Amino acid sequence: MTHCMERKNQRTIAEKSIRALFMLLIAVFGIYLAVQFFIIFHRGYKTETAIAYTMADSVSLQGVVSFDTVRVDGSGDLGYLVSDGERVTNGTVLAECYTDDSQGLLRERLDRLGRTIDLLSKSQNSSGSDLSLLTSQTRQALYNLLDKLDTAQYSGITDAEDAFLLAQNRLQVNTGQTEGFTQTIQALQTEYDGIKAQLDTLQTITATTNGYFSSVSASPTITTDAAQLDAATPAELNDMLQNGFAAADTANCAGQIATGFSWKFYAVCDLATADRLDGVSSVKISVPGKQNTPLAATVQELTRDEDAGLAKLVLSCQTVNAEILSFGVETAQIDLKTYEGIRIDKAALHIVGGQRGVYVKYGNLQRFLKITTLYEDENYILIPDNGKLGTDNEVRLYDEIIVQGTNLQDGKLL
Repeated sequence: MTHCMERKNQRTIAEKSIRALFMLLIAVFGIYLAVQFFIIFHRGYKTETAIAYTMADSVSLQGVVSFDTVRVDGSGDLGYLVSDGERVTNGTVLAECYTDDSQGLLRERLDRLGRTIDLLSKSQNSSGSDLSLLTSQTRQALYNLLDKLDTAQYSGITDAEDAFLLAQNRLQVNTGQTEGFTQTIQALQTEYDGIKAQLDTLQTITATTNGYFSSVSASPTITTDAAQLDAATPAELNDMLQNGFAAADTANCAGQIATGFSWKFYAVCDLATADRLDGVSSVKISVPGKQNTPLAATVQELTRDEDAGLAKLVLSCQTVNAEILSFGVETAQIDLKTYEGIRIDKAALHIVGGQRGVYVKYGNLQRFLKITTLYEDENYILIPDNGKLGTDNEVRLYDEIIVQGTNLQDGKLL
């Protein structure tokens, strides 16, 4: 009996040992899988695609913009008939003076009627057009309208909507879905003529010269004297910028007309910046947040004042638009020179054997490729776009650059 009990206990111990060993093997296998998954999904490197890019050697300077302008007198409840930045000529009706609120609504209705009449008239002038072409135009106009809505380009939605309706109407006329819009146009024209007769009796404000118009709300909030700015020394201009300029007189003012085809930007800079500008005749200027597209400008003046440690910079630009016509004291970005090439994150730079380069991902391999530099700032390096293996510049467009990683080595598996 005792012998049987001992054998049973031994068997129980053996089963427990086997079970424990089996559980240990499962645990070890689980840990191994976890490590492999961590390696696969949490690799110790990060890549970034090499893309085409334009970089600029630029400086940011605060300065003031000055135009040659003519004041447009006017007061009351004004309804503007031209857009800010629009080119006008002597005699152009700029605005009408409303005597009650309903007249503004009538003007809006008149504008909508005019657009609709014009749209329907154009829709009928498409007889005999190729149906496949009309179908393609309708589809493209719809895509363009949806793109405007998707990207929140609200300023262009009206034109995109008109283009779609025009294409759709022409398709309906040519496929016989409608006989035309003659009766509709006649009814709308009758309404248009009645409203226009009412608005023609209103007092209007007209342009007295040629130029670019901006309403009072879209004009500069300060007043500048171009002659005073031209005559100012670097120290005097610096004082003007520090002390500020007089506020614009908006009483009984409907806006202004910029009579010239150019404008000037007056700024001061330190002598080190002046050294960078020395010998430069053409630059590009932009005002981030207002005029983001860099515009071509000419360096008209660069006057140094060694005693004050300052230099006066005057730029002239011949591009005029609504945004520019509102400029006063602004912080402008001035691009001294632009470079085009392939952009690489500076964090990817390595020096191997005295050669600057980056590690590139090729499949599961990492390769060290040499680079030559066109331009660089604190964040990025711009290299030529003529990369070729075996040359001093080997990185090519769309290469996967390793910008973060450890134990990088040419030819090593990732």
